[in-house]
Amino acid sequence: MKALLRSDRGPVSDPDSRPSHRDGTAVVYVPGIDGTGNLLLGTQERLEGRFRLVCLRYEAEDSPDDRARDSYEALAGDIMRILDERGIDDAVLVAESFGGAVALTCALDHPSRVCAVAIVNSFAWYPKRASLALGRVFAPLVTRSMFDWFRPRFAPWSLFGQPRDDEALRRFRAIEGGFFDRAYRRRLAMIRGLDLRPRLRELRMPVALFAATRDRVVPSMQCARTMQEHIPHATLEVVEGGGHLILPLSPLPWPEWIAALAQSHPEDDTRA
Repeated sequence: MKALLRSDRGPVSDPDSRPSHRDGTAVVYVPGIDGTGNLLLGTQERLEGRFRLVCLRYEAEDSPDDRARDSYEALAGDIMRILDERGIDDAVLVAESFGGAVALTCALDHPSRVCAVAIVNSFAWYPKRASLALGRVFAPLVTRSMFDWFRPRFAPWSLFGQPRDDEALRRFRAIEGGFFDRAYRRRLAMIRGLDLRPRLRELRMPVALFAATRDRVVPSMQCARTMQEHIPHATLEVVEGGGHLILPLSPLPWPEWIAALAQSHPEDDTRA
């Protein structure tokens, strides 16, 4: 399993032609288990208007060497390599779902390179163990044709929750979703051995947690409260009625939230 660069966009003003932005902040989007890096939708454009936005994706090869890299530590190392290649000294990591633990591992293993972390509908340990086991059993039974039929019809209801954002729904239906293929199932298997709770107190950079009350994929409120207990300086923003996908929602002030996070200091205890 590898984390790879999907895009790096923004105005160019540096003499060496590397992208830079008005407030000098690099934001790295770490995607969820779908692995495509496509699910920011319209929020990608909003963030690119304010920050240097680096979007990642996951790729898996069917080889023993690649399967040996199926770990959060390896993906965190890939992020460091990408930052080096793009000339980024430190960054704000914005991560959702599966990607939250990747970002937390990155912040724990490479703290000097991460200036802040935003964790969206994610977990440091996944508490629904039975659901995780069932997902690993039934995911191989879903064919590509079944996935393509169900996704545009049921995913908006199951993933977006109550807030209506017609443009986000239109864009979601227009993109090809990450299939429940072997790569997806390998990422699903990685969650089983994950438990970052004992290490979370090591985090010293600002950490913002975002959790939706109607997330049908991850028990986000429970997981966010658990992470907040272990990260004394973490803040928590509750998105009432939101489903699993809240990053694409245009009514939510993501650029402002991330700008405030980048400028905050962990010694200022603003726990929600």
